[in-house]
Amino acid sequence: MSQDKKASQVSELPSSVNNSKTPTIPPAPLTRDDDEIVASAPAGGEGAVESQDARGSNLGRTASTATIQYPGSHMRPLKRRVLMFSLCLALFLAALDITIVATALPTITRELGANAAEYSWIGSSYLLASTASGPIWAKFSDIFGRKSALLAANLLFMAGSLVAALARSVGMLIAGRAVQGLGGGGLTVLVSIVIGDLFELKDRAKYYGMTGLVWALAAALGPVLGGVFTRSFLWINLPFEGISLVVLFVVLSVDWPKVSFLDGLKSLDWIGSVMIVGGTIIFLYGLEAGSGNQAPWGSAQVICLLVFGILLLIMFFLYEAKLAKNPMIPVRIFNSVTNAASFSTFCMHSFIFISYDYFLPLYFQAVLHFEPIISGVSLFAMVVPLCSMTIGAGYYVKRTGDYLIPIRAGSIVMTVGTGLYIYLDATTNWAKIIVFLFVAGLGAGPLFQTPMLALQSHLDPHDIAASVSAMTFIRNLCTSVSIVMGSVLLQRTLGGEGLSDGVGQGTGDAAAGQQVGPSRDTYMSALRIMWIFYTAMCGVLIILTWLIKGRNIKADTSKSKGSEASDTEKGEHKSEPVS
Repeated sequence: MSQDKKASQVSELPSSVNNSKTPTIPPAPLTRDDDEIVASAPAGGEGAVESQDARGSNLGRTASTATIQYPGSHMRPLKRRVLMFSLCLALFLAALDITIVATALPTITRELGANAAEYSWIGSSYLLASTASGPIWAKFSDIFGRKSALLAANLLFMAGSLVAALARSVGMLIAGRAVQGLGGGGLTVLVSIVIGDLFELKDRAKYYGMTGLVWALAAALGPVLGGVFTRSFLWINLPFEGISLVVLFVVLSVDWPKVSFLDGLKSLDWIGSVMIVGGTIIFLYGLEAGSGNQAPWGSAQVICLLVFGILLLIMFFLYEAKLAKNPMIPVRIFNSVTNAASFSTFCMHSFIFISYDYFLPLYFQAVLHFEPIISGVSLFAMVVPLCSMTIGAGYYVKRTGDYLIPIRAGSIVMTVGTGLYIYLDATTNWAKIIVFLFVAGLGAGPLFQTPMLALQSHLDPHDIAASVSAMTFIRNLCTSVSIVMGSVLLQRTLGGEGLSDGVGQGTGDAAAGQQVGPSRDTYMSALRIMWIFYTAMCGVLIILTWLIKGRNIKADTSKSKGSEASDTEKGEHKSEPVS
């Protein structure tokens, strides 16, 4: 930005702001306290209702330098801890609802009489709704403010939880999960955006590590809670959601944006929203139709759904690149090999990891005949190293500024761990189970947030929110596709048998020769084919990590502070005549 332009912005500041020592440029709102949370949308007229990628993360931007000051660095420790608690609690709820259903799902589908297609939809409906709504929530928060968006997302999440808890049919349960997904999509993307707004890059490593730990804890507690409570876990969500809602309402003290509701709605990218939601739903429904035996893969119905879904998504990206005035996902954030590789690494990790959460419980219950609670507890062999490596990678990056070692080492170990799953036995072998899950957890942990840091280190600060929105959307799309593809591979071997057939058979039934559903050998054959596929995807993951260029974010931050001080002196000198 030229100095003349900066000077003109200073002259346009309100008198109440111009009197301050380092005035803040509109449209970013001022907080009530310098250590309050600053995560609000712009104020002003139509010109102020612009996209986050266009106006940047304006939090704390000074008029004299036009450099971004991160308010999180100046918060009192207690305020910062309460803030992170509230954000992590909101994220935990959204993450928990993905993992809590894993161990309970086989039992729930058997009780409700769900077929294989409905089994997959109970899980993927949440991810589908979360995926399609994520970019819209990000744009909504740009216009109407972070707090209002977070509260709205939390309320919608609570409504979906209530519907799912009251469900007496598979259709009602799927509908409730979809509404939960709409709210969960907002919670997931907005927490990451707010952290990017509040903290500078070197500190984000620690705080993103905390969010990675939240995902790991959700992976640990979710299956256990699902195994303990089975159907009643849907009620357990509600009190925690109420706590999250109250904490967010009290802690997030920000000024409301001075944008009328009608102007805000006009500024939304409605055409892009319709394209991305329509394309996502059509494409994934095509996958579901084929995988659930609703129609043959070669039928006109499935082919048309897949083709038109892909075409709509391609049209969405073309529209965003060429025509959209306020694009939800600006294409420029993919403009380098490193950026694209960081995106792909982040999404491929999610594509592979979701298979652990969904198909390991199926192995424990359908093959080994574990009770749901034992199935959930067994996953601790993976979750303990996962939690340790997630938070450890965050602190390593904060101390050294190097994100490449955790990314590349994690991808290699994750490949080994996924490959070991191919050799799981049809009978209970605790030594193999513990060792195989432990290795997979060691590899998966460092990859939760480090690819996001790699991407952000190569972006301008004003593109952070747009990049978080894009990464969340593509990651959720990949996880939805992964669940369907894994189910397809299983069903090709199982034939017409349902994925939950045989669940709950005890050893007594087996001894009596009362075999219901696929045999253990049939299940193991199907699972091995699926794990071979995911191991191959891990190979792709390793290749992607070597396309990411390294950059010491700790050293870059120190340099930027030195140049910022110099720019401040120059800016103040040139802006003196304007006062």
